[in-house]
Amino acid sequence: MKHVSLIILLVFALTACAENSASLVILQNQAPEEGCKASNTVSDNFVSHGVLDLGAARYGLTPQYYAWLVVSNNLKSTVDSHGVELNAVEMKSAQIDVSLGSAGAGLGAYTSFADYTFVTISPGQTRSLQVNVIPPNLAGRIQLAEGQFVEAVAKIQLVGERGGSDIETNSINLPITLCNGCLAINIGSCATATFPDTVYLGHTCNKSQDTPIHCCLDTAAGGGESYRCPAVQSTTLPE
Repeated sequence: MKHVSLIILLVFALTACAENSASLVILQNQAPEEGCKASNTVSDNFVSHGVLDLGAARYGLTPQYYAWLVVSNNLKSTVDSHGVELNAVEMKSAQIDVSLGSAGAGLGAYTSFADYTFVTISPGQTRSLQVNVIPPNLAGRIQLAEGQFVEAVAKIQLVGERGGSDIETNSINLPITLCNGCLAINIGSCATATFPDTVYLGHTCNKSQDTPIHCCLDTAAGGGESYRCPAVQSTTLPE
């Protein structure tokens, strides 16, 4: 009888785990729109492979990588059966493990962490959650030579709470190419550079990821220097 009981408990545990991850599911990594808002529903505007330019730090940009994950609460509403909603899920955190390949030497203490969030997802609904997959604390420690590329993989699982108990999503693996100088493009002096016909404006939410951006060096009247990203041509006013 003990063996039978153990088998029953094991089957129940496996079923519970499968049901848990199937109840709360990461559907895709959404690309945000203008104004840094990501759609709450699945669309064709998604990112399956990211790019992070660590060299963007040279231009006053903060290297980091964000994902906007569309999450579905597949639980059924309990309003009709219980009179109250018991299956709303309050999202709490993202548990992240980043594999940095050849760039990860000595960084093991920084590659597993949690990013905290708060979004409530009602039964049958989907919501997008912003997750800092490679935060500045990690990105600033990665050493790449200019022109070097390394393939990283971020394993992400989201954790929510329903009725006082944790509920977890499936785990996803998001590949991210790390580079030094592949997105931020220096075109020279803002006053004298030949500007391209199309100035790259960069990512709508984070200028160090996924999308090229032109930068130019601006020399202030007081003798200071700073970069403009995206590049804006300087104009000289008549005296």
